[in-house]
Amino acid sequence: MALVYDEHRLHFSLVAGAENKTQPLPSNAQLLPGNAAVLRSTAVETVYGVELVFSGGLFGHFTQTIVFDFGQRPLLARKVIAELGDLKMQERVQVLREKLTFNR
Repeated sequence: MALVYDEHRLHFSLVAGAENKTQPLPSNAQLLPGNAAVLRSTAVETVYGVELVFSGGLFGHFTQTIVFDFGQRPLLARKVIAELGDLKMQERVQVLREKLTFNR
């Protein structure tokens, strides 16, 4: 598993699932070995657990993509969004974004 979106990479990090803390990871891990996320494995299925941690102290819109590689193609990717700020400010920013998109 890996985080791939560079712009907001410093705000997100990966942590092995709570049940699998045997492998220490740096506090800002961007890559998680698959075996660190295995919660249980049988002949029929493997269950993975991973925590995505967000840290941010300022207003803004933060995005990240987490990619899961299970050793076969295709890969699985999931986009994650964190919005910080009060609702009124977020609505105003959305209106401004729409105007900027329209003006391009």
